[in-house]
Amino acid sequence: MEKQPTRFSRKKFLGLLIFCINIITSSQAFCQATSSSSGKKPSWQYVQSLHFKKAKEYFFTDEESIFSVDIEGVEPEDVTVFVNDVPKNVSFLSSKKELYVGPSDNPLDDMKRGTHLEIVFQFMESGVFHISPIDVRVNGMYNRLNLDTVLVYENPNTVQPQIYLEFEDPSFNAAGKKLNASVGDHVAFMMYIRYAVQILNFSWEIPENSLFDDVKRFPITEGTSSGNQFSPSAVPVAKFDWQPLSEGEFSLPAINITAITYGGKKVDVPFPVYKVSVSPKKETQYKTEQDGVFGYAFSTPFTDAKSTGSEQKAKVDLERLLELHQRERHSFHFLSSAYKERRAAEDEYGIAHAEIEISVPGFIAVCIASALLIAITLILFLSRKFMEHKIVLVLSMMVSIVLSVTSVCMWFKVNKSYGLFKGGSINPIPEINVHSSASIPRGNVVRIEKKTNGWLYIRYHETYGWVMESEVLVIK
Repeated sequence: MEKQPTRFSRKKFLGLLIFCINIITSSQAFCQATSSSSGKKPSWQYVQSLHFKKAKEYFFTDEESIFSVDIEGVEPEDVTVFVNDVPKNVSFLSSKKELYVGPSDNPLDDMKRGTHLEIVFQFMESGVFHISPIDVRVNGMYNRLNLDTVLVYENPNTVQPQIYLEFEDPSFNAAGKKLNASVGDHVAFMMYIRYAVQILNFSWEIPENSLFDDVKRFPITEGTSSGNQFSPSAVPVAKFDWQPLSEGEFSLPAINITAITYGGKKVDVPFPVYKVSVSPKKETQYKTEQDGVFGYAFSTPFTDAKSTGSEQKAKVDLERLLELHQRERHSFHFLSSAYKERRAAEDEYGIAHAEIEISVPGFIAVCIASALLIAITLILFLSRKFMEHKIVLVLSMMVSIVLSVTSVCMWFKVNKSYGLFKGGSINPIPEINVHSSASIPRGNVVRIEKKTNGWLYIRYHETYGWVMESEVLVIK
């Protein structure tokens, strides 16, 4: 009878131990299942820190352009995308969301999972585009995700190859398509081509009474293909030197080029037309050992002109010019000498005269006078006494209209942005590592057409291009 309690205690202990083990095992399994099924929801701060990135390095017109973003820790059914208004010449095509699974950044976790979002746009024109942020709802929380600002290029499969010229003399680059030279001058220039993968034919025509020489050729002229991988950079073709031997009106020697486009088409590339006015030779321009009629034709280019131009560029005081432009802009022209001082400074530095600055005080005065005359005209119109003197009323109305139109025209000009360029080359696109096909001399006034991401799109006569914002001193 004494052993029965002992057997009962052992059975009770074993049963209790097995029960505890089952409870612990079940709890662990439940926790693992709950953890794996629910997961940790992404925070609002994490989602807000994300942004849509370009799926490709280059975007082109008239084709699908994809932006994408990965949101970790959320299932596709818990994500909704809303596309807001898009810029002009941009179309929203579609959006897509799908589950992604990949290696985890955390060494304690084997894999990570989340939602991959894609939005597809189409651009109808080339240029720089900034699309409004996209509304993304994640687990019921709204977020606004930004998109990369993109530079869209013309579709290389449809665009024709283009030729660019860069003259050795900076004054030629700033002169547009009309050049001035003297008999015997060396007109040296580099030729570049864009949107071509191969050159098949390469020749030129020499005008009468002139010398023409290809100083250097580059590998693309050898007929080898550069491949179908797109590049926005202009490819150097050759360097030429043209020397007119008689005065008159000429065209720059045309270069005949047959090239292969990115789309595989064989095309003749048009050569830009430059009109050159050749004046008589200056007596002291060249000194040759021979005094023959065409002795100067075999001389070397006048290298001192380049160094003189560099010295002239260096001595242009931009701060002084900027101060004169701003003083002229913020004064009445008939009361201030800023206009004459500015023109004298431009003559001193040897740069072209800029247009007269619009007078801000003059604009304000015209607006005030216009408002007063409109008020007087209304009073005269409503007054019976002055209705008998219709001539006064008509004159008042006419002057009011003239002043109103003048104030509107002045308002447009006051709101245009101008600046002084520090001098140098301008780019066809807002990127640093791109060949420049034109340049503008230091100290000239340029009009600022647009601004984006530290770049300015400027215009100088018929020359357009992008420059860094730090290269222009804005006239305020």
